[in-house]
Amino acid sequence: VSFASSYSYQSGYDEMHRLLKGSRAEAYFCGDDVIAVGALSALRDHDLQVPSDVGLIGLNDMEMASWRNINLTTIRQPIEEIVESSVDLMVSMLNDPLRPPERRLFSCLVVERGTLKKRRNS
Repeated sequence: VSFASSYSYQSGYDEMHRLLKGSRAEAYFCGDDVIAVGALSALRDHDLQVPSDVGLIGLNDMEMASWRNINLTTIRQPIEEIVESSVDLMVSMLNDPLRPPERRLFSCLVVERGTLKKRRNS
């Protein structure tokens, strides 16, 4: 497990560069698309082909992830639904301070682009 120092392109680049000094993983998951774009640049600077040499996946499906020169596989979260639910829960807690905690789960969508190898059907 490794963590970039912040949610930025430079942190993703620096952390991937550091990781590549050790043994290389088959694929890397980045906690944000901006970090993944930095990691992708570091992989390319090390002459690694994505996805044939190493896979990469981001999180949040920002617009830049779909750009042809990036083509990042990522996970899209239902942000509007999460925000709406969060506001609903906060209002409920303000109206009833003794309300028990509640957990809500949301379905995410993997947006397959070009930074992971295609799955083989078994």
